[in-house]
Amino acid sequence: MGNSLWKVIKYLLILCLVSVLYGCSPAKEQMNPNLIWTVAVSKSELKESLDSVEAVTQYNGSKIDVEHKQSPASGNVYLILNVTISKTGNQSTPFDWQWLVVGDASGNSYHRLANDTFLEQFQYTPRITGLELRLGENSGWMCYEIPSSAAAGKLNLAYSAQGSQQEISLQK
Repeated sequence: MGNSLWKVIKYLLILCLVSVLYGCSPAKEQMNPNLIWTVAVSKSELKESLDSVEAVTQYNGSKIDVEHKQSPASGNVYLILNVTISKTGNQSTPFDWQWLVVGDASGNSYHRLANDTFLEQFQYTPRITGLELRLGENSGWMCYEIPSSAAAGKLNLAYSAQGSQQEISLQK
């Protein structure tokens, strides 16, 4: 009797432990299977400026170091995101960049920089182009310029085109 009671107690303890551990596991972001396009962010960085040094070979074979610097407007920072944009629906709707915005805690929204080709010079490769996306999975870096005050608070990335309502909290 004592031995079987001990087995029941061990079983209940294991069951409780498994329940607690399952409850503590991080929640996975659920994707809506009805979305035409899904957006995922794998990394986000805030930068006050970008700096790099490139070794350039001259015509005579010697090398010189060329410094590159890119800075946002005064009072702003760069928000650099590594994203994957995937076509999940079978509609012919292209991905519309104007609906992919970064929002701050005050309700302001910011659009992607029209020209973020400078990212490649600072080893943010591959850069996802701003060209129309129609098929498959597209991954790469892109850049937003936002006020420093907005960067101090909560930020999210939202895609709100027809058939693809999605909002992602950004980790800084």
